[in-house]
Amino acid sequence: MAKTQKRMEKELLSLKHELAMLSNKGKTVPSETDVNALLKYILEEREKTNKLLYSLTEKIKKLEEEIGEEYEAEDMPYDQMMAGKSASAPLLNREIALSTLDVKILNFAQSKGMICAEDLKTEMKYKGRNAACARLNKLFKQGLLDRFQLGHKVYYKFDAGKATNTLIISPPR
Repeated sequence: MAKTQKRMEKELLSLKHELAMLSNKGKTVPSETDVNALLKYILEEREKTNKLLYSLTEKIKKLEEEIGEEYEAEDMPYDQMMAGKSASAPLLNREIALSTLDVKILNFAQSKGMICAEDLKTEMKYKGRNAACARLNKLFKQGLLDRFQLGHKVYYKFDAGKATNTLIISPPR
């Protein structure tokens, strides 16, 4: 606490010195109460920022612990498992419930090779591209499709390797 106070006093002296330098150049110098108010404001903002950073750090720690608990059931430790995984690597032994329409889209992507939103719009007889884009993006986020951007168009490709550890559950036709 004493070190902080000494440091603040040094900063105050340096600010006063800088203010004196400015006054020599013909500029007006704020009063000592203005400087004190400024310092008080800076200290309050610093406290708020530190509290915010502390709460964010605590939340991150809790999330890491929760993720670690999910992987404790696996054979490998969490750290080793995360080191070996890339961001786009599929999860092991997962189940995904898909609608009949999503299954049709996957089959269409698999049969055609690569598809874009325009292809899907035509195939599913959508009025606009937004629905097609949303469906394809959802399947990409679930890890069932790969996404490639070629020029201005985004193409999606079914990757059977990504779906090998995935059980796709769909309603009967």
